[in-house]
Amino acid sequence: MHTDYRDIELSSRDVKYRHGIRFATADDIDAILKIEQHCFPEETAYSKHQLANLTLKANSTCLVEVQSGILRGFVIVTYRKGSLTGNIETIDVEVSCQNAGVGAKLLEAAEADMRRKGMKYAQLEVSEGNSAALKLYQKAGYVFEARLPNYYRYDHNGTRDAVRMVKFL
Repeated sequence: MHTDYRDIELSSRDVKYRHGIRFATADDIDAILKIEQHCFPEETAYSKHQLANLTLKANSTCLVEVQSGILRGFVIVTYRKGSLTGNIETIDVEVSCQNAGVGAKLLEAAEADMRRKGMKYAQLEVSEGNSAALKLYQKAGYVFEARLPNYYRYDHNGTRDAVRMVKFL
């Protein structure tokens, strides 16, 4: 069964972000999936259905970074009712655009969205083996909260262990 994600209504969004950052739309799902598949092996990557749900239906925000019509990265933040913590579900940057500030720009926009929604904390889990992401998060002010042994079902950057990091917004 084929789902046309373009039929899903999105709520009015009048928030402005830095140049190149905007809310994802149904038209972005294929590009988001392509980046996800470039960033993660098949067994660990989100499926198209999961990404569409997180982008368009869930209690979440998906922001994309676009330059010259090319979607270069995205971030998904999930929210739980009654919680003051926004959870960064994933930040993915197209491999050819990594180390160009795209991840930092997306992280900044995600934090702005969390603040706008009244969140007091940002939280994320990241593979202990993902040194580039750890460096990005530490530079942005995230601090280590807990080590999570065997957090992942499959290896991520050579390990199944993750760390939870938090930031006061």
